[in-house]
Amino acid sequence: MDVKYVCKTLGKLLTFFSLVFVIPISVAIYYTEDFKPFLFSALTSALIGLIMCCVKSEMETPRYKEAFAVVSIGWLLVSVVGSIPYVLIGIKPIDAFFESMSGFTTTGASVLTPELLPKSVLIWRSLTQWLGGMGIIVLFLAFFPSIAKSGVTLFQAEYTGITVLKVKPRLRDTVISLYLTYMFFTVLEITVLKLLGVPIFDAINHAFTTLSTGGYSTHSESISYFKDFRVEFAIAFFAAIGGMNFALLYYLLHGDLRIFRDPEFRLYIFLILLFTTILTILNLKRFDFFNSFRYSIFQVISIMTTTGYTTYDFDLWSDSARFILLLLMFIGGCSGSTAGGIKVLRMYILTKYSAQQVLRSAEPKTVRLTKYGDLTVKRELIDSITTFFTLYIFIFIVSTLIIALFGYDIVTSISASAATLGNVGPGLGLAGASENYANFNDLVKLLLIFNMWVGRLEIFSVLAIFIPHFWRE
Repeated sequence: MDVKYVCKTLGKLLTFFSLVFVIPISVAIYYTEDFKPFLFSALTSALIGLIMCCVKSEMETPRYKEAFAVVSIGWLLVSVVGSIPYVLIGIKPIDAFFESMSGFTTTGASVLTPELLPKSVLIWRSLTQWLGGMGIIVLFLAFFPSIAKSGVTLFQAEYTGITVLKVKPRLRDTVISLYLTYMFFTVLEITVLKLLGVPIFDAINHAFTTLSTGGYSTHSESISYFKDFRVEFAIAFFAAIGGMNFALLYYLLHGDLRIFRDPEFRLYIFLILLFTTILTILNLKRFDFFNSFRYSIFQVISIMTTTGYTTYDFDLWSDSARFILLLLMFIGGCSGSTAGGIKVLRMYILTKYSAQQVLRSAEPKTVRLTKYGDLTVKRELIDSITTFFTLYIFIFIVSTLIIALFGYDIVTSISASAATLGNVGPGLGLAGASENYANFNDLVKLLLIFNMWVGRLEIFSVLAIFIPHFWRE
């Protein structure tokens, strides 16, 4: 492990990150609010970054060890620095760190009341989710050509999914293309929401937190605040886009329709339609058909894409309906999207592989290959998926057990663990749609912070840094 390279790269990251505070500072000045918390945070980030940049390293191309360390520690440092504005406005440190980590990991689990926050802090919450959606390291690579030339391993270590689909020959061009696609849909959503009568400040905040599948809202009532089914459908549509592979969306915007031939995309749409139909039927006992469909499709998309917005307190729904929502927390969105969860692609390949293993036990001499479309899935990739799934479920079970040991009921324990590990946000029980995480024990909050961190970086890069052998040369 070249610790010097890790330190120097993290220094560049923090120096670059200090520039992000220009946005909340500008908003604070515009609304005549106190901008000093953001200015202090910017100076702190820049100072620490410049000091770390003084470390000299001869390494040019990082190995996976260095990449994992930069990505996992980088997200942790950015979340710590991002929590400083919250602390400076009077939020206790553990809650500030929780809110910051929840923002950058696009979890959306909150311990704050939006109506009590200044507009500059609200825009900061939303901005952290927008930055975290596509990836902090991804944006970092776009602005540092020297790093991008050898940053493939950094990109892969942060990438949400299995395989990186490059849309350009050069990595930096791929990163810029993905971010431009991300920005296009963000601006498009702001425009649509404004045309639907949403105030511009709310439109910007919700666009930031929809495309990032984050779910922070400027209102405690979330999307139900607007009381407009048109706004709900618009936000659900853009949340569904956030749950899609952005590389395929890039191709779609350029007239390439390969997204419609992609097995993961097809399964993603099928699951949304399937569970919307089931929930609509289950909710007919509570609503008329239109409202049952309205609330069901919004909540299916919101939970499956791990956006976490709400239009109705689904904790009041039947046990069957709530179980479906809990199941959707695990599935998540597509590979290469801003969504969390296990990912549709992993579920697709794991299901096909499991079915073949069952058939192989009955026909041991028959050679069966796991296919993804026309491609044969390599055994190394299957091993990686099964390991990921095993670790994901293991972390979920241990996390649930620990929360339960603190005296929380089983529904709250299960859903809080699933909602934070899958970067969903709202769960059930005390973590439900009408609640927030403010009343959880501080030690439980630390556990949930870990869940968000490990869930967003998809386990491997975070767990690796806790293995002593990882740090040896």
